[in-house]
Amino acid sequence: MTLHRLAALLAVHVLLGITIAEAQMPSGPPAVGVVRAEKQAVTETSEFIGRVQAVDRVVITARVTAFLEQRLFIEGTEVQQGDLLYRLERPPFEAAVAQQEAAVADASARLANANIQLARAQSLLNTPAGQRSAVDDATATQRSQAAQVMAAQAQLRMAQLNLAYTEIHAPIGGKISRTAVTAGNVVSPGSGPLVSIVSQDPMYVQFPIAVRAELDLEKR
Repeated sequence: MTLHRLAALLAVHVLLGITIAEAQMPSGPPAVGVVRAEKQAVTETSEFIGRVQAVDRVVITARVTAFLEQRLFIEGTEVQQGDLLYRLERPPFEAAVAQQEAAVADASARLANANIQLARAQSLLNTPAGQRSAVDDATATQRSQAAQVMAAQAQLRMAQLNLAYTEIHAPIGGKISRTAVTAGNVVSPGSGPLVSIVSQDPMYVQFPIAVRAELDLEKR
């Protein structure tokens, strides 16, 4: 080994010794934070997993059988109570209303004539031309015609209701779902739901609680 190589090895060992010594030297005390201890109130809490549920939910179906002409809402948006959602075909129901109005008018005219006949029979009852049987017959006819008027009026109200059912309005306010039936299809009470509306405000938050936890909460 040459003298120069020996001198280089000694220098390396000296440098390594100095580095190790510096690494092993203590770097001083660690820095720590200081916080003053203070007394304060602690609120006990309990956590439960719950789910949000709407207060009101309505599934809308058709009340009459007719063609669906228009959908008047945007799916997934919020609607207000009373908003027009669907419009069904109206002409057949308008014709039914007109027909029942004519039936009421006809029955009313027959009743008016029956009232005249009854009054005439009653006025002739105390005369030689009067007969009790004629009064009885006129009375029965008048009552029958009065019943016919009531029946015709009931049919008219039903026809008017069916006409009103051709416009489907929102019974509650809330977020409306996707429509199940598109325009051009026939809908009926048996064709299933058309759309659903879920109220948004207020909302329920429902969460289950174990009996033991409930008793503990009652004690606290």
